[in-house]
Formats: sequence, structure tokens, C-alpha cells
Amino acid sequence: MINTSVTNILERALMGYDLSPQEGVLLLRQTEQEAIAAIRHTADRLRYNQVGDTITYVINRNINFTNICEQHCSFCAFRRDSDDVGAYWLDWGQILEKSQDAVRRGATEICMQGGLNPQAQIDGKSLPYYLKLVETIKQEFPQIHLHAFSPQEVQFIARNDGLDYATVIAALRDAGVGSMPGTAAEVLDDEVRKVLCPEKINTATWLEIISTAHKLGLPTTSTMLSGHIETPEQQIGHLEKLRSLQQTAINQGYAARITEFILLPFVGQEAPKSLRRRVGRDQPVLADALLLGAVARIYLGNWIPNHQPSWVKLGLTGATEALVWGCNDIGGTLMEEHITTMAGAVGGTCMEVDTLQTAIASLGRPYQQRDTLYQKV
Repeated sequence: MINTSVTNILERALMGYDLSPQEGVLLLRQTEQEAIAAIRHTADRLRYNQVGDTITYVINRNINFTNICEQHCSFCAFRRDSDDVGAYWLDWGQILEKSQDAVRRGATEICMQGGLNPQAQIDGKSLPYYLKLVETIKQEFPQIHLHAFSPQEVQFIARNDGLDYATVIAALRDAGVGSMPGTAAEVLDDEVRKVLCPEKINTATWLEIISTAHKLGLPTTSTMLSGHIETPEQQIGHLEKLRSLQQTAINQGYAARITEFILLPFVGQEAPKSLRRRVGRDQPVLADALLLGAVARIYLGNWIPNHQPSWVKLGLTGATEALVWGCNDIGGTLMEEHITTMAGAVGGTCMEVDTLQTAIASLGRPYQQRDTLYQKV
């Protein structure tokens, strides 16, 4: 039997009302299969109402240009110190070679993020190095969309060079960055961040940098790392902050906004032992990720209509299942993915276009290639 409160919440959502935080938590706490099925059905109907039936994908390539990092996030198996076995830092030739391969394979986007490498400087400054990263690619391949540098990387550059965030973002934008990944968000709750990523920027700084990017005309994505130590209340608090951020961008008439929400379930197989013990498992729980993804669609969909699962973290079968729980995009080909794979994910590092298309077609739904900003290709 479905709780009448749940029924009322879902009916109001279908009428176009936004959920309150309390209503969002109530949905996340449902355990009865009938109630969960109703949440899934509502999320799927809202997806259809908000963005239609077509499932989109992007042909893109990841370039993680270094894994040398000054920080020690408790969930990260990617980072290395400069003298560690497996530490790397790509040179300009390697970056061009990877970019050339991406273009040859039909990519419209290169996603570029890396560790916070203190050596990544030119003449003692960080910004010139990051600008050269951008220019190395854009001068050779001006047509490629560069989706690059998280709020954490912006803060790293600003701190190292004594600059404000707006100056850094504007310089990267002018050099050719087309959009900013909304990563380093993890969970936007400082109590969680103290445990998970104590050296990372706090919630207020992440929100400030994303909002500044919007104000300066640079679109961003948004993410949540879920399924570790956070509570349903903290998950909904995260979604509430994202929704408020998007409402501000729209109400203030900023030139750019959040283009999508991506749920990133925690993969702990290679994470440091302290966090693995606390979480108690190595791979994501698909049922938890599907329910959270459905609630995210109900909570955010009026404001952030594009929702994407992570096939790297859930595997292609899990990501395909998420397409009937409120998601309308299956993500990108990636071509090369290190950060999640080194954490022990089983989804793989590369996906062929026809594999993504076949997965979408298995649901009887149409597919469409898109660009980074969700325009048809």
C-alpha cells in the first residue's frame, strides 16, 4: 500500500510543482516496492513531459592530463605523488596526439581534468600552464568543444596565482574553454566533505565558482557522488543547492546555466581502506542509484531537464536501466577514462557509438547524437 503522502507528492510533481526538501527526503526513504515503482513511473513521465522520448549521447574523449595531486581525498584511487609508481604528466605532444585521435573518431568534445599538480606552472604561475593546455588543443582543432577544469581546479589556479575566480574563469573562457564540468561537488554538505575530501573547496566556494561561471557566460554541468557516508537529508540538501543555483542563473538572466545533472555512484574497490570499511562495499548498489536518480528527476527536472547516469560506474546495463527511471541521456563515448576505472569500476573506459545506440534501441526509444550543450549533431 502506497503512503497517501507519497501519492500526493507524486501527483503534485506531475502537475509541475517543485518538491520541498522534506518531500524529497520522504521519497528517498521509501522501501515498499509499490511506492518505489510509483516514484520510477513519475520520474519517467516527467522525463517524457520535460524532454521527450529521445535518448541523447555525445561523442567525446577524456584527457586526464596528470594524476599528480597535492590533495588526498578519501575516495580517490587516481591521485599520485610525483615520485610514486604510476605517476604521470602528459606533455604537449601527448595531449595533441590524444586530441587528434578524438577528432579522427568523430568527437565533438574533449573533457579535460586532472590532478592538482603543483609543478603545472609556466614561469612560476599556474594560469599560463592551463591556458597553454587550452591553446594547444584549440589552435590545432578550433572546432572541438573544450569541456574543462572543475571548480576545484579554478580555485587551485586562483590560489596559486593570487587571482580572483572571475579573472581565472574569464581567461580560460577567452582562451577557448566552452563549458566547465560541475565535478568536485561530491556532496555539497560540509560535514560530509570534512570526511570525504577535507582538503577540497567547501560548499560555498563550489557554489560561488559555478555561479561566477554562469555570470560570465560559461555553462556548467552538475554532479553528485552518492552512496558512501551521506544521508538522504544530505542528498536532498545537495539537490536543493543545485536547484537554487539554477534558479538564480535563470532569474538573474545570466548568459549560461547548468546543462545537465549526472549522478556518480561511489565505487570503493580501490579507495583507501578507512573509507571502504566505513561504506562496507566495493561497487554501487544499483537499486539505490536508480531511486536517487528518479528522485533527482522529480526534484530538479523543472529547472535542470537533462539527466545522465554513469555507465562507467553502473556498467552499461545499469545505465540503460536508469533511462526508464528518469534519465534522458546516456553520456559519452569517453574513449579513455582513468579516474573511475582506477577506483575499481567495472563499466570500462570506452564505449563505441553503436554500442550506446544498441542499448538505447533495446528500450524501443529513439536516439540522437548531441553536442556538449545539448544541441543536435
